[in-house]
Amino acid sequence: MERRRRGVHPVAMQIQIREATEADWPAIWAFFQPIVAAGETYTYPRDIDEEAARELWLLRPPGRTVVAMDAAGTVLGSAKMNPNHMGAADHIAGASFMVDPGHGGRGVGRALGEHVLE
Repeated sequence: MERRRRGVHPVAMQIQIREATEADWPAIWAFFQPIVAAGETYTYPRDIDEEAARELWLLRPPGRTVVAMDAAGTVLGSAKMNPNHMGAADHIAGASFMVDPGHGGRGVGRALGEHVLE
């Protein structure tokens, strides 16, 4: 584990990742909305309303949504993971990641990516 962490921003070493809850949604929406509105990384409608966004991002099982938080409990980013196919191909999955631009470059995306892979 130490070898993977070499060169990672020190903040990334203190990131906690847990299952997202409805209570996390306002913090996620605060960065989700401007990221989607910019139209540079996601193909969601740029003018997506909050309820539709919540339905897309806060997944029900078998999907999962997590949040990355700092020691103070601030939501820094989020990831969702879900099966892409049903039946014999249900082992094929996809994941999406969003990091609050105000917390970019600190290893949040890397921590979320590693968590999803684990």
